[in-house]
Amino acid sequence: MEKSVKIQDMEIKYEIILRKVKYWRLEIKSGKLILITPPMFKDHEKIIEKNKKWIYRKFKEYESSVNEAKEKKLNFKRSEENFKEIIHEFVKKFSNELNVSVNRVYFRKMKSRWGSCSSKKNISINRYLIYLPENLIEYLVFHEVAHIVELNHSKKFWAIIYSKFPNYKDIEKELALYWFAVRETIIDNQ
Repeated sequence: MEKSVKIQDMEIKYEIILRKVKYWRLEIKSGKLILITPPMFKDHEKIIEKNKKWIYRKFKEYESSVNEAKEKKLNFKRSEENFKEIIHEFVKKFSNELNVSVNRVYFRKMKSRWGSCSSKKNISINRYLIYLPENLIEYLVFHEVAHIVELNHSKKFWAIIYSKFPNYKDIEKELALYWFAVRETIIDNQ
């Protein structure tokens, strides 16, 4: 059920989702506020009222990111074959560097992440990466191969990332902006 609330100068649409969860939480997805609560929870308005500052700040950040993402140029010239070749070359290179072996590489259209790595050493790459600059693809592949060494986002994992990409925080921000660009240009138009 979609509702809206006015917070300062913004009209914010929100949706309440009832789930079998112990505690409520707020999420922002595709420019909409999502309030996830246990099935019997009734104080939805109180949660929104209590968290107005956070909601407003997050929506301003979202708005800013969407605007900044409009400046990002997507690569529509790269072929599927070339894209897969780039991925496999980076997987081979980084597997050797980190002394690990990748079981399989899958290519999928994902709606919420650029890639993933399973405990079975399988790497999934988001097909939408095809539109990104090669340096971001390189980082993303390294990130996923590094998960074979450390499966979570612990300090040890980020130390591995830092060893190759000391500017990884800037790269992560860039990836987030490209996510908005891909979403606005491609995903939302399919």
